Amino acid sequence: MGKQLFGLTDKKEWHEYLNRLDQKDVYFTPEYCEIHEKNGDGLAQAYLYEEGEDFVFYPYLLRDLTTLPHLRQVTQKYGKLYDITTPYGYGGPLTNVKDKARLKDFLPRFTHSFRDYCKNAQIITEFIRFHPLYQNQDYFGGVKKAHIRDTIYVDLTKEYEEIWANYDTKNRNRIRKSKCYDLRIQHRNRNERQDLLRLYNSTMERTGAKEYYYFTDTYFQNTLELLGENVELIEVVTEDEQVVMSVIFILGDEYIHYHLLGSDHEYLRLATNNLVIDYMVQWAKKQGFKAMHLGGGYAGNDDSLYKFKKHFNKNGALPFYIGKQVHNESIYKELAASIPEQCQGYFPVYRHSDLSQVSTMRR
Repeated sequence: MGKQLFGLTDKKEWHEYLNRLDQKDVYFTPEYCEIHEKNGDGLAQAYLYEEGEDFVFYPYLLRDLTTLPHLRQVTQKYGKLYDITTPYGYGGPLTNVKDKARLKDFLPRFTHSFRDYCKNAQIITEFIRFHPLYQNQDYFGGVKKAHIRDTIYVDLTKEYEEIWANYDTKNRNRIRKSKCYDLRIQHRNRNERQDLLRLYNSTMERTGAKEYYYFTDTYFQNTLELLGENVELIEVVTEDEQVVMSVIFILGDEYIHYHLLGSDHEYLRLATNNLVIDYMVQWAKKQGFKAMHLGGGYAGNDDSLYKFKKHFNKNGALPFYIGKQVHNESIYKELAASIPEQCQGYFPVYRHSDLSQVSTMRR
């Protein structure tokens, strides 16, 4: 029995454990976590619990609560306090144990070990975005779980004709029509991100996105450079060489993810987004990926973004769960005591976006 913490100086060992897992998507890599550490979202760490050949591996971001001015009275009382969260995207703990009976016996010991670590390390709360393709929320007890919405995936193990048939009729018609325009799709060099930044920022302004989603040029640079061959930058270009859509897809061993995009509003009527996704479905299938994960909506299954993604697989909904855990109830109550009533219901309550506009208030 043993436990160990990995950081970004332990990338080799981090990858060695990931390579022993069947489930080792890009979101769990140290490089993906490093993007968010450099973005000021917390310190990239991975917790390992191991019994012989059996282990649980859990990457996350460790965040310092002393950076939040409205918590200063409590943090001065107790010293350094922390919480942990999944990097933007999906994650949670993973295990190499496949036998259900052994897993049922093994996982409670991991839970106990990790809780002890959190209490000793002054980690007050834990927030997890579980991975929809892995459904890894089913493996772990001790965490309050909630199904908050669905995400959509496309099964790339099927023949393209069957994939196409699972697009809804309106989507197929829009793609056919889009192919009649003078548009070109190109894979862009990772160093050429100017159009991505321009289009992404205009898209965030147009959609009224929350402050967190206004990523900086440095964030995009880190994403493209740190992920390297695990990222594709795709653009839609008009006949007069104007870039009207730019999309980042990130690649794991088995799955490809529709990650971030920017678009020119004037050209959305040409169904550029539909065209790009269909193109990348075909490209990813040829590359041998098993699925394309499109993600979900802004807030649930009724918004326009979710409905758009569902057009690509009428039967492709996956439940998306979050997990919440309070590791120190007494200190959490103290931290929450001064938070206005209108912020209650958010978790952790002291990180509600209305409390501060500073970049460290990211969840």
